[in-house]
Amino acid sequence: MDKEKEDGTRKVHKVWKHLTYTLGIFCLVLVIVIAVIIVMMINRKESDDILECYGLPASGAIDLTEPDFPHVFHDLTRKEIQTILHFMFSQKELNLTDPEETTIASNYIYSVELILPEKKDVIQPYPETRVKRQAMVTVFHGGKANPDIREYYVDITTSSPQLTLSRKPVPFSFRPYSFPEYDIASKILKEELERNVGDILKESFDGSFTNCGNKCLGYFWSVPYPAKTAGIREKDYRGFWYPLMQLKEPVHLHPVDFIVLLRMDGTSKPKTSAVWYNNKLFDSLQSFKEKWNNGEVNKIRVDFPTSHTHHEVFPEYPQRPPIEVEPDGKRYTIKDKMVTYMNWNFKFGISPTHGPQLYQIKFKDTMIVYEMGLQEACVFYSSTRPDGMFTNFFDSVEMLGRSIRSLVPGVDCPGHATFVDSVFMLEFSREPVTKKNAICIFEHNTGIPLRRHHAPYEPPSGYYEGTPSIVLILRMIANVGNYEYIFDFIFYQNGAFETKVTSTGNIISSALISDRKYGFQVNDQSIGMIHHHLFHFKVDLDIGDSINSYTTYNIESDSVSNQFSSETNPKKWFQEKIVQMNYATEREAAYKYNFSSPKYHVVYTEDEAHKDKFGNRKGYRILHRGMSKSLLPEGFGNEPSASWMRYQMVITKRKESEPYSSSKYATFNGDQPIVDFEDFIGDENIQGEDLVAWITLGLHHIPHTEDLPVVQTPGTDVSFLLLPFNFFHEDPSIGIRDNVRIHYSKTENPRKSLLVKRHTKTEDLNCLPPKTYSIEDLTADPEDFIDRQN
Repeated sequence: MDKEKEDGTRKVHKVWKHLTYTLGIFCLVLVIVIAVIIVMMINRKESDDILECYGLPASGAIDLTEPDFPHVFHDLTRKEIQTILHFMFSQKELNLTDPEETTIASNYIYSVELILPEKKDVIQPYPETRVKRQAMVTVFHGGKANPDIREYYVDITTSSPQLTLSRKPVPFSFRPYSFPEYDIASKILKEELERNVGDILKESFDGSFTNCGNKCLGYFWSVPYPAKTAGIREKDYRGFWYPLMQLKEPVHLHPVDFIVLLRMDGTSKPKTSAVWYNNKLFDSLQSFKEKWNNGEVNKIRVDFPTSHTHHEVFPEYPQRPPIEVEPDGKRYTIKDKMVTYMNWNFKFGISPTHGPQLYQIKFKDTMIVYEMGLQEACVFYSSTRPDGMFTNFFDSVEMLGRSIRSLVPGVDCPGHATFVDSVFMLEFSREPVTKKNAICIFEHNTGIPLRRHHAPYEPPSGYYEGTPSIVLILRMIANVGNYEYIFDFIFYQNGAFETKVTSTGNIISSALISDRKYGFQVNDQSIGMIHHHLFHFKVDLDIGDSINSYTTYNIESDSVSNQFSSETNPKKWFQEKIVQMNYATEREAAYKYNFSSPKYHVVYTEDEAHKDKFGNRKGYRILHRGMSKSLLPEGFGNEPSASWMRYQMVITKRKESEPYSSSKYATFNGDQPIVDFEDFIGDENIQGEDLVAWITLGLHHIPHTEDLPVVQTPGTDVSFLLLPFNFFHEDPSIGIRDNVRIHYSKTENPRKSLLVKRHTKTEDLNCLPPKTYSIEDLTADPEDFIDRQN
């Protein structure tokens, strides 16, 4: 009995022992959980107490509302465009057609854009007089017996706008692309080809125009074929080559060897003309079909592509990339499309025809540039096929400004950027159209010092001094057909200003039948065609004031006697010297780059009061980082429409009659350019005058397999810089808020007390990064970003 009792007691103790262990473990876990919860609550409270960076006091104020009374450089506001359209439609003699009912044979408004007032009125406005704002309204008069294009000036400053003809009418065949023309061309091509050769296209290219499922054929671009290029003298002639494609993303990489020439003469119904198939030209669609039926055509077969040209492979545990943060808020302000940043201030806008424009660029309240902006972008291709051979695009034909697209935060611009909308008039709408997020402005750490010097052995104790290169960037991206052009305007804190263009997008390819001397095969069915990009910019320099001169400091070889040599007859010593060259006329200053003659290009003020204490004239240097030579013979084809590409830079006397170096008619006006830049270059004096620099940037592109599916940006950028040249008594960035200086104390032990002097502590982030505009936000208004397909 005692033994049983003892065993029972032992069992009870054993149970209690297990229970004690279990309870102890439970209590320990509970304590850990409670501790974790407490820590999380503390951290959460601490984070709740930290404000977003934008919640802290900041100097930058961002006001993106449209002003009631815009300054003379401000883009046309929504209200102004509405006023202009209402006024134009009230002019009954114009017989304008409503946008929804326009055809090629209609009178309709094609574009509306701001016209700048004369410079003298802006710089020295008349007392108590508001400088008037004018718009140019382009009307296609297709409804007239003799169709033409007319440009009207509309004064929008007064309560009763006035209408005046800006210049003589432009030939109707010179008109740029338009929606009514595109619509009718697409309809005619689709109907005629499906009806006449639909079976042939199905047999040859494994697809069709209608009921095609995922094997559709179609047209995604066209190649202008001007009268001069075609060798046709008919006044109303207007032609386009339409290359057929298998509509597989990206479409520009899936061409087939079938191209149709479409004539769109005058206002008559477009009609098909010549046909190209399998490296052979046929007079007409009917001729091609007859020869096919008679067995006289060498047939080809191209299966519809099935493979993807992009990959959707993402890592299972992706790490987020670094982001930039503005810990104390914006360091720039924006109001009425005017920006103030550190010592800079400027105005910006978009010309519907020409694209990005900047005005009155000042540094430390001193004018550097009165006006600067893109004039034209061109690309010239080469091929044996007509679509490549004649692809000489003047991008103003698609209206460069209206081609600027919405920007994607985190990719096109950093998430902390300020995004600005733009407002345009488009011919298919009677109301202004808003391009969301067309412009972005942001500060950026370039990751390289603006300057630095480490002098550990200089007396009294050695030192280091440096400044990170923090810049302000204004960016726009134009999507012209297959290509995207990224336009950056970069403001450095030392008074330097850079204009940069970077190319990306899809290459245009040609069917494999093309001659391999024009490119490399890049996929199973196409060749990437060699092409040449060219960009032209206007820079109206006002270095200190409007009266400037141009000079070059040529770097030449210099041979001198070597008196320090111990030889009896010492040889000459060769080094370099500076030789200043002044240029009296525009023609003398027209510049074609010569590697054997390096030089500095400098525009300087003539004002004696602006000389420094050493007698140096204050100026700005033009540093060209995009030299590219056009190989087209002068006067060949439509080359006269871009005669500016003959030169890398031209300096001219500023004239109100020469506002732009190109026009939206450049594609089709090869015989008689509406704007002939060669006429800008004459015998005008350029010493002590108001000067304009016309700068050409360019690069050749030989496509290769790595350009698929989208061309990468490394190596595709070109730029030019405006750099201070004896303009300041020293580097103007000395003393800016981002400077860092390190040295030993002069009063204490010089080897123990290292002093770090700076205005800001960049590693002390006492605020949370703000919730910025993100890619996900695009889904709120998707059609502002990508038009929904019908």
